[in-house]
Amino acid sequence: MKKLILLVKRKPGLTAEQFREYYEKTHTQLALKLLPGFKSYQRNYVRHDLTYRPAHIEARPIEPNFDVIVEMTFETDDDYQKMARTLADPNISRQIVEDGERFMDRGSMQMFFVDEEKTEELNPK
Repeated sequence: MKKLILLVKRKPGLTAEQFREYYEKTHTQLALKLLPGFKSYQRNYVRHDLTYRPAHIEARPIEPNFDVIVEMTFETDDDYQKMARTLADPNISRQIVEDGERFMDRGSMQMFFVDEEKTEELNPK
């Protein structure tokens, strides 16, 4: 399985709520319509209204410089390549880019592949 992570920041002037609403109601639907191959497409929105300050960390944690962590998984490399080939089509990429420009700070976007490790049994006996 391949997992691609994107760290995306909202465009200046948008609230976190406006950003999330546009992403969920418009951009996600466009991506799912145009791009094949996803096993999953998950968005994890930063809760700017909540803070986490664990007592065991002396230094104040740095505020994240993004608003959503996007996870895209592909069952096989062929599935990922199918999506990448589709995105290379100028008509498809133009639609994705133009829509992203409406609500994303595209210049700050970060993308990378990750290897996932998961702990299945959280409370061993």
